[in-house]
This record gives sequence, C-alpha cells and structure tokens, in this order.
Amino acid sequence: MHQPAETDRESPRSPKLASSIATMEAREGRIGNAFACERCRKHKVRCVPSDTANICQRCQKARVECIEHVARRRPAKSRSDGQPPNRMRDFDKKLDKLSAIVATMAPLPTPKPTLPLVATLPSQVPEASQTSSPPLPVPPASATQVTKNPILPAPGPVSENSASFWESMNDSVSCLGRLDPIIRSISLVHMQMLLDTYRRMVDYFPFVTLPQDCSCRELVLRRPILMFSVLTAASYDSVPLQRTLSREFRKVAMVNLMNGEKSLDLFQGLLVFIAWHHHYMDAQAVSIPILLQICAGLASDLSLDKISVQVRSPLQKEDPRDREGKRAYLGCYYLASNIGLVEPGRNRCITYSTTLRNYASDLAAAWEVKTDALLPIMIDVCQFMEDVDETFNSHSEQALVARSQVKRLADKWDQIRSASKLQAHDYRTLQWLQLAARIYLYKQAAAVDVVDRESTPWASGFQLSLRVTCLRSIEQFLDNSMQHPNSQFVFISIVDWLNLVSSLIGLSKLALHSSPMPGWDPAELQIAGSFEYFRSQLSSQMPQPRDSQESNEDLFERFRRGSPNSGTFELATGSGRTVSLLQDVSLPKINGMSNGNEKLPSLWKINPSFDTTSNDVHWKFLLGKV
Repeated sequence: MHQPAETDRESPRSPKLASSIATMEAREGRIGNAFACERCRKHKVRCVPSDTANICQRCQKARVECIEHVARRRPAKSRSDGQPPNRMRDFDKKLDKLSAIVATMAPLPTPKPTLPLVATLPSQVPEASQTSSPPLPVPPASATQVTKNPILPAPGPVSENSASFWESMNDSVSCLGRLDPIIRSISLVHMQMLLDTYRRMVDYFPFVTLPQDCSCRELVLRRPILMFSVLTAASYDSVPLQRTLSREFRKVAMVNLMNGEKSLDLFQGLLVFIAWHHHYMDAQAVSIPILLQICAGLASDLSLDKISVQVRSPLQKEDPRDREGKRAYLGCYYLASNIGLVEPGRNRCITYSTTLRNYASDLAAAWEVKTDALLPIMIDVCQFMEDVDETFNSHSEQALVARSQVKRLADKWDQIRSASKLQAHDYRTLQWLQLAARIYLYKQAAAVDVVDRESTPWASGFQLSLRVTCLRSIEQFLDNSMQHPNSQFVFISIVDWLNLVSSLIGLSKLALHSSPMPGWDPAELQIAGSFEYFRSQLSSQMPQPRDSQESNEDLFERFRRGSPNSGTFELATGSGRTVSLLQDVSLPKINGMSNGNEKLPSLWKINPSFDTTSNDVHWKFLLGKV
C-alpha cells in the first residue's frame, strides 16, 4: 500500500529543496482540493487564500489556526511495461535525490534563537509545530545579580512554547477552576504580534515601557503577569478575546494578591490593565478606584517611593530595574491624579511630592526611552490640577481673591504650555492633558460662589467671563480631539477617554444645568448646537464596530446610538423627527397652521435617567449604563 512521506509543514525549507519535492509529488499523483482547509471544509464554504501565507481569509479573520487539509493521494499509474512496481526501489531513488540536493547546499551558520517575522506568519500557529524551535538559553547563575530588595522575579524554568506559560497561569488559579480554553490556544507568534501592537500604544501611557529587544519569550519567562495584561490591552481588534482575557486576568491577579505576592511584575501588570480598562470594563468587576488603592499599597510595600535619586559617577550605572520602578510609580500617580478628578471630594491614594518630580527629572535626564522626556511635563500638569483643587476647595470666596487666584493659575498654565510646545506637537496625548487641565481650572473657578458679588460691581462680569472661558476651553479641547488620526483612537488611555467624556458632559451641563446669569444665554451661544456638532464629528471619526456579530456594545458605538432611552451622547427620534436631547423643539403644524411659540420639552426633561450632574456619569457612560 502506498505510504506518502511525512513532512513538517512548519520546518524551514530552501527554495531548491521545496521545488524538487513539489516536482516529485506532482509526478507521483494528483492531490485533491489543496486550497480548502479543514475549517472551511467543515462549514462547507469556499476557502479563499489571504495575503498571508498558509492561512485563508476566514481563519485570518477569526484568528484561529488554519489547518491544511491532507487529501488522499491517488495511486500513480505505473510507467513500467506491465512489470510490478518495486516500492522499496522507488523510495531509495527518492532518498538518493534528496541526499544529493542536501549535499550541494552550503551549511548555514546556526542562527540565534529568535522569533520568526510576525508579518509572514499567521496569528495562530499550532503548538505542536513549535516544539522544533530552539530552546531559550538559560542564564548562568553567576550572571544573576542578587539585590537587597529584588522587585523582579528570578528567571524560572525555560519554556519552548506558550503551553508552559498558560499551564503556569492555570496552576495559579487552580482554586477557581481552569483558564478559558480560548486563551490557552494563543501561541507565541500571536503573543509577539500583540506585543508589537502594545509598543505602538505605550506613547499614550509612557509609564510601562518595554525595550525593543525584549521579546515575548522573555516576558513569558520573567514577567508573566505583565505579559498577561499586555495581551489583554492589545487585543482590541477581537472583542470576545479581549473580554475573555480580561476576565481571566482578574482571576490571576486576585489569586496572586491574596497569596501575598509583591513584585514589580504584578504592579506593572495592574497599571497596564487599568490604563486601557475602558475597552473591557465590566459592571460586575472591581472598580478602578479600588484597583488604584491596591497599586498604591503595592508601591509602598515595594518601597518604590524611596528609590535613590542621588547623582552617580559615570562609572556607576543605575540598575535598570530602578528606572522601571520609578516609571511605574509615576504611572500610579498619573492615574490616581486624573481619575480622581471625576470623583470630587474623594482623597487621592497618591498625592504630589518632590519625590515624584525628582523621579521624572531623573528619567528625562537619562532618556532611556523617547517618551521619558514627557514625564516631567505630565507630572507638572497633574500637580497643577491638584493646585486648582486646593485653591477652590472651599467653593466660596471673595471676588478679589478669586480673581487673583485665577490669574495666578492661568499664568502657571501658560508657562507649562509654552515650555512644552515641541513635545506637545509630537505627542497628542500631552496636548489633550494640558487642554483638559485648562478646562478643569475654569470649571472649578466658575463654580465658586462669590460672597461679595452684590457689593462688588465687576463681580458679575468676572463670573460671566469665567463661564464663557470654560465654554471656549471645552470647544478648543474637542476641536483638538477631532484632529486626532482615526486609527489612533483605539490606543488612547483611560485618562484621555475620561477627559473626552468629561468635556462632552461639561458642554451638556452648560446647556442644561447652568444657573441664570446676566448676559448668559445658552440658546444665543448655541451650546446645544456645538454639543451635537462635536458629538457627530467624533462619532464619524472613531473606529467602526469591530465585530458585527458581537452582541455586546462597542465603546465607540456608544457615540452613535439612537434610541430615546439609552445614552447621553446621542440623538433620539420622536414623532417621526430627529430631536435633540438638549433643545426644545416646536410642536408640529396641524393642517398647515402654526402653533405659536409652544414647544415640546427636550428629552432630558422627560427622561429622569438623563442626569449629567451626578459624579458617576463618566463611569456609567464607559459601562454603557446611561
């Protein structure tokens, strides 16, 4: 019986060798439909090859393994004159031909164990095919430096593929059951693709950076929890996969925390998980403020606020782990400072200190990563917003004192802005942060109750100018947001998203809930029209839904909804007409007759759930509850 020779479809093969084998196979017999993979045959659909080798379009879109169908070979017709074929003789001839071809090839030097190019391989590769890859080199024991307070785990056992990584994650959550089989099928090649995606995202949260020579194999080996969170944040193009990873990451993080683990790996993993948490927020999951409290506790236990910042001699190099610890500590403060703005009255888990400023300056001077130059500016902006909070914390002030404080803070903002024009031009997230800080200044100042307004002639005009400046600051921020490239909206961090949501909410508050004031007319200022314009423009620029079959609503889709009882940023349809949520509309004409000045009330007056004055409206929007 004819036995076809077994070949390894993943093994490297020279063009000459592949051509010779293909010629012999063609002579031996015709193979059946070689273009249909097993998945397409199972669903009885046409299998269309994709631009990537060895994967069809359906498997590429589903991000699953594309298994080639091995068809039965038809027995080749004997070319002898009626003589029975000698199978062993034919097989020996093929071996002789292959040996001659291999002998003519020059031996290649042994390559350094690296991953294959991501662009030429599918996202899913069967684990069995990866066992032939060279093992990772084990660092000698003498090369490992033992520090007094190690904040990175020591290298563990060597892993040749991702199976051992997922098994280790599975063992850590064994008390809660096994990991979802969907994520356990993620291969090293898929991990490397997601890691490359994360490197493009990190400009929007430059506090957990990864060197270019750091591969996914190294992260799997030394920082498994950080690797898990990176996979979660970078899987935005597959909603089901990202939500599955998010759910399983919570299990792993919770078990490690309850077991008392204190490592930089866990700390960085939690920061990355929070930084892009708006993509996979879960109403039943732990809240972000609680996660930040946990991060603050870990930072204290790891003594990240006490890393030495003394100047070293050129011969004395700083430990790279110290720089990572400083960056991570700054990232925890950055998140706590900005997320705390949407919850006024709650104390931040980390407040500004000279240690933070010294860390930022030290990292900017070393300039190990290009985004290190942004850190001092970002910390200055966060300290500026804390200053605004402390200045207007009493919510009542005399007119002269309020005016002098606003001028002081406005001058301080101008100094920060002018000193960082070059960096803000290169990094959009820095522009957003600075413009959001200006909005926060005038929003807080406009909310101050001027106690001597009646006795001060210019007090009313001063308050009116604050409110108008706040409106113009919001419009400037939203106009700047529309200049952002469409493809980059999926990369922005939760701080940028909260600033975007807060600006739109602030605009709606000025249209709906602003107190009467001489000279202030929302209709004349066309605030409602500005609201609808910016909402519509941003909706058209944000990414479209990534999976039409997904029942759960996409984050960007919340800007496009049209039902009367759903979200804040939308238009609603009533009586066959498109009605704004913010504006009262005239009653329809009956038999061509006008109804005078009577108007239908706007929908926010009818629907009590439409309340933009609550402090948790930002979280409700991100969760899809409003």
